[in-house]
Formats: sequence, C-alpha cells, structure tokens
Amino acid sequence: MLTPLDIQNKQFSKSLRGYNEVEVEEYLALIVRSMEELIQVNIETTAKISEMEKQLDRYQVMEKTINEAMILAQRTSEDMIKSAHEKADFIIQKADDQAKSIISDANNEVLSVIKRHEEAKHALQSFQMRFKMLVENQLKALDDTMAE
Repeated sequence: MLTPLDIQNKQFSKSLRGYNEVEVEEYLALIVRSMEELIQVNIETTAKISEMEKQLDRYQVMEKTINEAMILAQRTSEDMIKSAHEKADFIIQKADDQAKSIISDANNEVLSVIKRHEEAKHALQSFQMRFKMLVENQLKALDDTMAE
C-alpha cells in the first residue's frame, strides 16, 4: 500500500522538456494531504466499526438473555398452568368422591328410615290385631257374662 511518506519522498528524474517541478511538487503535496485525510477517515471509520461491533455484541448478548428469560417465563407459566390444572382436577375428584359418599350415606339413611317405618307399621298392625282380639275376647266374655 502506498503511504503519504512514499509519495512525499518519491524522486523523479529530470529531463529537458519535463514537467514543471513546482507544479509536480504542489500536486504531490495535495495528494499527500488527501491521502492523510483519507487515512485519518479510515482510522476513524475503523474505530467506529470496532465500537459498533462491540455494541452489536452487547446487544446480541442482551437479546440472548432476554430470549432465555422469555423462554424461562414461558416454561414457568406452563408449569404453573399445569400445576393449577392438576390441583383443580384433584379438588374436583375429591369433591366428587365426597359427594358420592354423602349420597351413599343419605341413601343408607333413607333405607334405614324406610326399614324402621316398615317395622313400626308392622308393629302397629300387630298391636292393632292383638288389641282387636283382646277387645273381641273381652266383648265375648262380657256377652257370656251377661248371658248367664
């Protein structure tokens, strides 16, 4: 690569009808200044690119961190929803079991009440029959006593 110093130190041979030496020197000086400016711009641009690459790396790290946080939040959310569904299913199953137990107990109680009712009804009928027979026997005895 050609440097400004190379241009500045370049020696040209002189010839009889050659170029005007002052014009060549002035033009070479202009080229040197232009190259120095271009080199400075190149250095600044390279520095900016380097800084932007560092900034891009930081942003990429931040993006990765945010993505990982979002994935973790999604998984946590899914786990919480799954846990809530499992807990709800457990509560529903427990309530269903309790309801079945209550209904079974109530049915058993109803059957017990019906049985006691039937027993009381049977006892009443038996009592009524015995009482009727007693009354009839007493009436017969009374009739027999009155007939004598």
